[in-house]
Amino acid sequence: MQMSFHIGENEVILFKEWHVANWQGIGLSMLGIVLLTSVYEGLKSYREHLYINTARLRKAEGRGSRWAILFSRIHFLQTIVHVIQLVIGYCLMLIFMTYNVWLCLAVALGAGLGYWLFAWEKSSGDNIDCCL
Repeated sequence: MQMSFHIGENEVILFKEWHVANWQGIGLSMLGIVLLTSVYEGLKSYREHLYINTARLRKAEGRGSRWAILFSRIHFLQTIVHVIQLVIGYCLMLIFMTYNVWLCLAVALGAGLGYWLFAWEKSSGDNIDCCL
């Protein structure tokens, strides 16, 4: 494994089975990585959306007991989404650590595309509640 940035088409990506040996394989892998990174950004935005809506709901209902919140459906959903996001994030980090310029570029492009698609609420200010 080369430990410096390089350009090439012969790479093993995450698993032995995900071995690309030509430019077509690199291109398809880049497309998949862009999509995976976009999903990662979408999950980040979804978690923020869940957090804001849960905070609004708790404020409207009053503070519940810690145990009721801890074992609520929404908290389980938030936990599952967090774990999925964490696993995808580590996979993307490992892909970046192949040091293949094309794969690193795919991660960066996917992050930009995902932010553009899913974080538009941040730009519009629609989800900003200063005093939840």
